[in-house]
Amino acid sequence: MNIFLLLATMLSMLAACAKAPPSTLHESARADFEKARAMVVDGGYDEADVFLERFINRYPYSDYASSAELLRIYATYKGDRLELTQILAERFKKRHPRHPDLAYAQYMLAMSWYQQRTQPDREQAPTLKARQAFEELIRDFPDSPYAAEAKTRLQQLNNLLAAHELSVGRFYFEKHRLVAAINRFQSVLQHYQNSPAIEEALYYLAASYDALKMDQQAHDVALLLQHNYPKGEWGQKAQTWL
Repeated sequence: MNIFLLLATMLSMLAACAKAPPSTLHESARADFEKARAMVVDGGYDEADVFLERFINRYPYSDYASSAELLRIYATYKGDRLELTQILAERFKKRHPRHPDLAYAQYMLAMSWYQQRTQPDREQAPTLKARQAFEELIRDFPDSPYAAEAKTRLQQLNNLLAAHELSVGRFYFEKHRLVAAINRFQSVLQHYQNSPAIEEALYYLAASYDALKMDQQAHDVALLLQHNYPKGEWGQKAQTWL
């Protein structure tokens, strides 16, 4: 091999070794953790995820290990890798059942499902998962800094689930599957009493009873609707059954 070519190759290899890639761990646990945190602050979420995975494997018993796990949960969430966020949050809960920041892991688990919620006319599995996670957060950590936000988001999720029940009920109503429609409208009334969907659910419940020639039930529901929403759109429409 030409001596100059060999020398150039060797110099190139030495330069590559001298400049370690950003994801390489080569300092103390504290310094490497700060490095990971800087990656997250700079928006390098995917890079931070890889770095933190290596960090946790290298320093499993350091004072920064659990903090690195929480930071990785946050990085994957911000990087929109929500399924991984859920896996990491559940793993953290199992590994550290008495950790002082356990509420944060539960909050991030709930938020990861919340971000996957769907429109009312779609299947609601992620919405139900989010509701369950927020309910657990409120129940297990009522004094946490995340409890108030959890209650707000829980109401939003319940409104979404109510809208879903209403959407399915309207579909059954339009298909003249009236018993199935009634079940859906009654579900809104029973389980989502603070939802904006209540007014329309009452109207369609009265309409379903009317279509089944159940005049008394249609009258009673219409009366309830007008009493609670005297100036509402659906209350006005229901006057025909009074």
